This record gives sequence, C-alpha cells and structure tokens, in this order.
Amino acid sequence: MRQARIRGWGCATVGGALTAFAFAPWSLAWLAPVGIAALVLAVQRQGPVGGGLAGGAYGVVFFGMTLWWLSESIAVAAWSAIVLTQAVWLVATGVAMTLVRDLPAWPIWTALVWTTVETARSLVPWGGVPWGRLGYTAVDAPWSGVLAVGGVAGAGTLVVLMGAAAANLVMAVARRRNGRGLTRPMVATTAGVGVMVWVVLDAAAVGGRLGVQEQGRARVAVVQGGVPGDGTQVAVNHRQVTLNQLKQTRDVLASPGPSSAAPDFVLWPENATAVDPSVDPTAGALLDTAVREAGAPVLVGAIVDGPSPSLALNQAIVWTARGPGARYTKQHLVPFGEYVPFRAIAEQVSSRVAAIQRDMVEGGDAAPLQVAGRRIAAALCFDIAYDDVLREQVDQGADLVTVQTSNAMFLRTAQLEQQWDVTRARAVEVGRGVVVASLNGISGAIGPDGRVIERLPSRESRGSLVEVPTTSGVTPAVRLGPWPGRAAGLLAVVAVGVALGRRRSPMQEKS
Repeated sequence: MRQARIRGWGCATVGGALTAFAFAPWSLAWLAPVGIAALVLAVQRQGPVGGGLAGGAYGVVFFGMTLWWLSESIAVAAWSAIVLTQAVWLVATGVAMTLVRDLPAWPIWTALVWTTVETARSLVPWGGVPWGRLGYTAVDAPWSGVLAVGGVAGAGTLVVLMGAAAANLVMAVARRRNGRGLTRPMVATTAGVGVMVWVVLDAAAVGGRLGVQEQGRARVAVVQGGVPGDGTQVAVNHRQVTLNQLKQTRDVLASPGPSSAAPDFVLWPENATAVDPSVDPTAGALLDTAVREAGAPVLVGAIVDGPSPSLALNQAIVWTARGPGARYTKQHLVPFGEYVPFRAIAEQVSSRVAAIQRDMVEGGDAAPLQVAGRRIAAALCFDIAYDDVLREQVDQGADLVTVQTSNAMFLRTAQLEQQWDVTRARAVEVGRGVVVASLNGISGAIGPDGRVIERLPSRESRGSLVEVPTTSGVTPAVRLGPWPGRAAGLLAVVAVGVALGRRRSPMQEKS
C-alpha cells in the first residue's frame, strides 16, 4: 500500500508539471489532457486519503510552476501561501476522483468534479484565484471552438474528459498486457467517451460561429506609454507616466499609415493617471490635450478618489472634449494588492502592506460604455480572468472589448503572457474583438476568433493605430452564462453522493 501511494504521488507530480507546461511561458496546450491523465492514473488505486494526497502533490507542482511569477514579482512568501491554498482545492479533487471512479461513465463524472472545484477556487476565498484554469489553454488547441459554446468552464471540462478517457485507455492496455480481459464497462466507457468528445468538437466547430456577425471595424489608437526606470515603479513616477501616454499618443497620430482618418477613440492603460483627473488640474489638462489633438475621446485608466480619504476606485473613464463622462469601476479587486483584508493583522506580517495606503472599492454590475458611438465592454487587468465581467456587458449589446492593464510589477515574468492568453480565450468566448492597452506590456489587438491582430513589444514605449472587427449577436457561451459551471457542480455533487451511498451499502458489488 505504501509503495502504491508513493508511486501515485510520483505520477501526480509528473502530471502537475505536464499540465503546467500547457500554460505560458511554454504554452504546449496538448499537454493539458496528458497531465490530467497522469493525475487520474495516480488516484486509480488509491483510497480517498491517498487520492487526496496525490491531488495535493499535483496541485503543489502545478500551481508552483504556473504561479511562479508571484515569487519573482511580489515575494516568495506570497507565492508559497497561494500555492498551498490552491493545492488544498486539488486535495478535494483527488478525494472526489476516488469516489466517482467506480460509477458508470466515470470519466464524465471526473471531468465534472474538476470543473466544480475549479469554479469554486475561482471564487473563494476573497474572490478566488482564477489563474490556471484549463480552459485558458484551449485558445491555440484544436478544441478552441468549445470556448464559444461552453465558455472557459466548458473548455476545461473537455480537457479533463479527454485526459480521463486517455487514462482509461492506458488502463485497458495494461489490463490486456497483464493477461486479463477487457470488461464490458471499460470498453463501453472508452467508446462512449470517444464518441462524446468527437461530437462535442464537431458541434463546437459549428456552434461557435452561430449568432455572431461582423458589422464593421473600429479604429483604435492603442497607447503603451512606458514607465521610467526599471519599469515597475508606477506610483513614484505617476506624473511622467501620464506625460508618456500623451507623448505616445502624439507619435501614433503622427505616424504614417494606410489612412489619414482619425481614430474612433484612444485607449490609455490602467493607472495611466494615478491621481483623480476629475479633480487634479494637471492630469485633467493632459487628457484635454490628448482629446483635442486626437479629435476623439480617450478611454483612460485612472485611480479615482473614493467616498472617504481611505478609499479609492480603479476606473476606466471616457474623457471627451467636455471632460469626464461614463465610467467603469473594476469589479474584481486583488486582495493584499488593491485592498487589505484584516489590515491590522496583515501589517504585523508584512511591511509591504503599509504601501497600500487606500483600500479600493469594487464596482457593481457593469453596463457597456458609450464611446464615440460604440458600445464597449470594459475590463481592468485581473477582471479579465473572471467569467462575468465581459459576458454580462456583451449580453447587453457591447460590440467591442477593451482591456486596460498595468502589469508593471510583473515585468519579465510569465504573468504577462498568461494574461494575454486569458484575454485571447475571452475573445473567442464572447465573440468580440479585443483591444489591450498596458503601461509597458503586453498591448495589442485580438480578433473575435482569438487571432492576434497586433502585439506591441513589452518594456517599450510604443503605440499603434489598430483596426479591429466589431460584431453583433452573442455566442452560445454568452447565452448560457454561468450555467455550464452550475450544471457541472450540481451533477458532480449528485455523483459524489451516489458514490458515497454505494460505498456504504453492504450489497455494493465491485466491478
């Protein structure tokens, strides 16, 4: 038993590494189901305790690799804490996998268990950690069309289903080599899951294109102004950061291009001004100048004064010739980054907390911004990793997406590439073109199919006038909303309940 458990841990560890290689900076999407197959094999001969330990080993390696950028950009302690917290969710996954493995069509229940846990960890605690969701890896995979049908949750479910089916096939081959015949349930499960995967892929190839039509093109001046020094100190250099946005705006407008037409609007990144331009005359004057010279509105990322001196808002503001207009307030804030839970205790643990002088306040339900006659779905930085932000705005008629981000503190880490891949996956999911502006990387434009239209080099002060398709209608993923994740959760709970009931029953027969 002990040797089997150790072998299981080793297999799970390899699986965690293989799955991590599916994410940036490696981006080997086809390794995601292979890594899941290794985890499934690791828990097959384990009891609930052994399965939980195998899941934890997988989680430590997987999150340790994919979230390594936290140690490089913030602190090793923060990285360790988040990795261990997220690995606990994988412990629960491993336990549940051992429970459902004796049910008919167990690869399906395994996939639903994974999606349920993945959805839960994206919400809990303090808004969760949605990084590392398997659906994000689908954007460059043959199964990318599933993003438009079932969203990130549906694409992740398919990845796990393929991995579990592959593990079932490996077990069938091993059984045959050991001189044991294949059982009917094993044959039926392998064939049934194979047919299901084929049907899902075929349906996604067609369904993802339904309901969305291209209706025109938007001309957007994307500005990546840069940050002085090593590129990470935004607050210290906030005046120069805003001046850099104006300079690069002028450079974009002066650059020769295929057309002399003015942009529909100018996109400045998150934290383009770290002071409230509505009350700060210097910041407001710089924005007025940009609007006048561009002949178009500026959608600017700004830190705005909150209802009390200790509070602030992270906003995207439509700045026109009349000054500030419509606003979007960031919905998903980063704990211990944009606000501090249990501040009194946190200050005793880390001196970094003192640098966060004001807690930000999250925004409520968002509506599309009206910018130069267009309806824009806005997201700020980590907002893009959450399912609801873009989906709800697109469902209200947004025909284009903007993502404003800073990411300055994550320079030279894999976080930039991971967020870019998440943004591409969201483009496919909602069927919209996306324009991204970052302070110093990665900025660019993405088509509704996830294709990169333009990408500016990071760590440079650059800008570009991009043309992006605008679309109407909604994808099946937008229509379904949160229901794929909810349905997975309901079915997984039922499956685990049935499995527990079968284990308690003295009449249970082992297959």
